[in-house]
Amino acid sequence: MSLGRSRARQLSLGLLALVIVDIFQLYVPRVIKFGVDELTLGQATFASLFNMGLIIMGLALGMALLRLVWRPILFGFARQVEKDLRSALFERVQSLDLAYFQKNTAGELMARATNDLTALRLAVGLGMVAAMDSLVLGLATIGFMVYLNPTLTFWAFLPMPLMAVAGRLVSKRMHRQFVRGQEAFADLTELVRETLSGIMCVKTYGLSKRETSNLHASGRRLVEVNMSLARVMGFFFPLMTLYTNLSLALVLAVGGPLAILGDMTPGDFVAFAAYLNLLSWPMMALGWVVSMIQRALGAGRRIDEVLKARSTIKEPLEPQKTGPEPPGFSLSKVTFYYPEAGEPALKQVSLAIEPGKVTGLVGPVGCGKSTLLLLLARLYEPQEGEILVQGKRIDRLSLDSLRGIMAQSPQGAFLFTDTVRANLSLGKPDATDDELWSALENAELASEVEELPQGLDTRLGERAQTLSGGQRQRLSLARALLTDAPFLVLDDPLSAVDTDTERRILKNLSSFRKGRTTLVVSHRLASVAFADQIVVLEKGAVVEKGDHNRLMAKKGLYHKLFAEQAELAGLES
Repeated sequence: MSLGRSRARQLSLGLLALVIVDIFQLYVPRVIKFGVDELTLGQATFASLFNMGLIIMGLALGMALLRLVWRPILFGFARQVEKDLRSALFERVQSLDLAYFQKNTAGELMARATNDLTALRLAVGLGMVAAMDSLVLGLATIGFMVYLNPTLTFWAFLPMPLMAVAGRLVSKRMHRQFVRGQEAFADLTELVRETLSGIMCVKTYGLSKRETSNLHASGRRLVEVNMSLARVMGFFFPLMTLYTNLSLALVLAVGGPLAILGDMTPGDFVAFAAYLNLLSWPMMALGWVVSMIQRALGAGRRIDEVLKARSTIKEPLEPQKTGPEPPGFSLSKVTFYYPEAGEPALKQVSLAIEPGKVTGLVGPVGCGKSTLLLLLARLYEPQEGEILVQGKRIDRLSLDSLRGIMAQSPQGAFLFTDTVRANLSLGKPDATDDELWSALENAELASEVEELPQGLDTRLGERAQTLSGGQRQRLSLARALLTDAPFLVLDDPLSAVDTDTERRILKNLSSFRKGRTTLVVSHRLASVAFADQIVVLEKGAVVEKGDHNRLMAKKGLYHKLFAEQAELAGLES
């Protein structure tokens, strides 16, 4: 991620203000040294001590003002990095194909977009400040200590090798625990998301206690991992304090006699102790830096995995465009396997979806109907065979061009927690009210929307649960009809609608879609009887093709399924 000039200048200003604050802190012990030496030698006057007090007050005021400069700049920079990463992460996720989401749960991705990004923000903001303090303030403090007394500095830093070894061992354990913590948080997030998404199923089957028990178990695992991490960190930071106090004890044991014997002035000794105390923050900051870097490394790796992920659906280098004529699709010996599936979902499928006509697609459950639709939209790509639209291979069209000629109304209608108008106009944001009502009329939903409290501007509940299943399906259908796309795909869009309403909707479609390409997928064979051509799938293969009358005359699978459904309908009536 590159920095813009303006942001780079702001970052430089913030770091400069932070360095100046550190420099000001370094001069306070120097002022105290001169004051102690004057007092010891009996040379101190009210004026000299007052001036030294003013200098310390001036340094304190300068540090306060400069902190007002660097804090919003550096922490604001961290927030901006977090925002940019979140945007990049969101854009990348939206560009990935469906196969990626089969391997990575929504909860896992949400954890990376929240918890992991927070860890990176803390590393970039507070971590950068702590690192700068450790570098500038720590090295400068050591320099002043060496200048005052190299021998005493040696004794002060005698415990350093022990600290380095302990820090390395602890940091490795911290990294492992941070990664485990992020994974446990992702599992918990996915559990909560899935439970809330399926809350109706949870309540219907009385699964509240089971889900609560699962949440407690997942929460306990997260607590256990974080407590293990806390124990590691609880060992690390007291270790830093022990080092500082051990160094102070050595300084008192060695430096005290030096001051008494006159090998260093009392002021130098007090200043040396003040610098050693000043060094405690860089040492503690070093602990924070190690802690945050370990967490950021784990978070960065998880975020980088998403940012480096690439869709298997590639844009062509020289994309072609579709023409203005009604699109027709043809499949030639298409075979498709889902990842890690033993049997093909589609095998050697060859069929034609004639331009400007209605094609029906039917077959038993699991025969490959929905898979075929995914291939037409190029959400997956076949392992064998080719798919053409208007005589062009669909993998040579840009994805925007291909999907721009299509509109789909799926069986599982997804609606946003928004108004009827917003859900209806997703594919055509500039649609007029007349166009919206016309689409609703064609979907046999206009009268029901008129009865809503605010009509088109009625706000729907979570996933439009305030509507019935049939209303949600018809609203999804109206959304697809509103786009007036050249190629309309209806994937069992009326399964929750009664047969009389379905009959009226199909009659509207016959008139509204006349001369345009339509593909109707349905488990109700009567719903596709009006189609110009009906394709029958079984176990991923095309077994029959023709219009309703021809297929009924063949007395094959279509005839059998149609007779079974007719008999069932008769029993139900």
